[in-house]
Amino acid sequence: MEMPTLRQLEYAVAVADHGHFGKAARSCRVSQPAMSGQIAELEQRLGIVLFERGRHGAVVTPEGDEVIRRARSVLTQMGELVETADARRDDIVGSLTIGVIPTMAPYLLPGVVSTVRRLYPQARVLLREERTDRLLAALGDGAIDLGLLAAPVERPDLDVVKLADDPFLLALPVDHALARGGRLNQKALSDMPMLLLEDGHCLRAQAIDACASLGIETDGQIQATGLSSLCQMVAAGMGSTLLPASAIEVEARPGTGVAVRSLGTAAPSRTVVLAWRRSSPRRAHFQQIADRITEPVAATCAVA
Repeated sequence: MEMPTLRQLEYAVAVADHGHFGKAARSCRVSQPAMSGQIAELEQRLGIVLFERGRHGAVVTPEGDEVIRRARSVLTQMGELVETADARRDDIVGSLTIGVIPTMAPYLLPGVVSTVRRLYPQARVLLREERTDRLLAALGDGAIDLGLLAAPVERPDLDVVKLADDPFLLALPVDHALARGGRLNQKALSDMPMLLLEDGHCLRAQAIDACASLGIETDGQIQATGLSSLCQMVAAGMGSTLLPASAIEVEARPGTGVAVRSLGTAAPSRTVVLAWRRSSPRRAHFQQIADRITEPVAATCAVA
């Protein structure tokens, strides 16, 4: 049996509602012959007569009563489908997976997630922490929707929006002489062992470049798996490190044993960006997210 069309079902319901082919045709804005032809074809496809035609109108037959009832249900569901699609154009419904690198996750995610939830309350926000190479691979493969990471991101298949500059500060033991002030000259900086993250973290390479710009030599002998471990090593007096401003409130808060010193107006920094696939149908939503999270991210990266 050839399936009825939605238009034929719509015409059949209209005739049932109006009890008249002419009135139903006018309500659907088609000619009466066109509607009559579609109803006749529908009856032929179903193998039953839907309407008893008379001089004064049309009456649904007993055989057609169940067909009309089900046709109403189909049209209602189709309307709900369209309404759902309309809602999704203006909102994010369902899962939204955000990938973030480990050296940003504990510090930037709270502000980002709260902003996204306010902006798209129907979205189910999922988080995934990955190092840069794996995050970019997951982003390209569609396993995640958004990536929060550090520039540069050299991928032509991705849109990348800058959110903020995240300056580096010198982190050193709270009982170190330089923690109380004094000139941060090259000799003073070089006299302290510089602690770094282990290979695989993009922040390691950024810190090495930053040290080079400050004239600080790094031998890379002492490494840590994460920023928290790195700062604990600093607090234990094992050396100093370069700490992104976004991490200060957590890693160098009072009582941690870590003090920070500004490196001046020309301090090196990393650039925080948000990235997504250019082919994503949600890219307009993602741009809106980027616009809204720029302020909280910049505030977290600001040097007090």
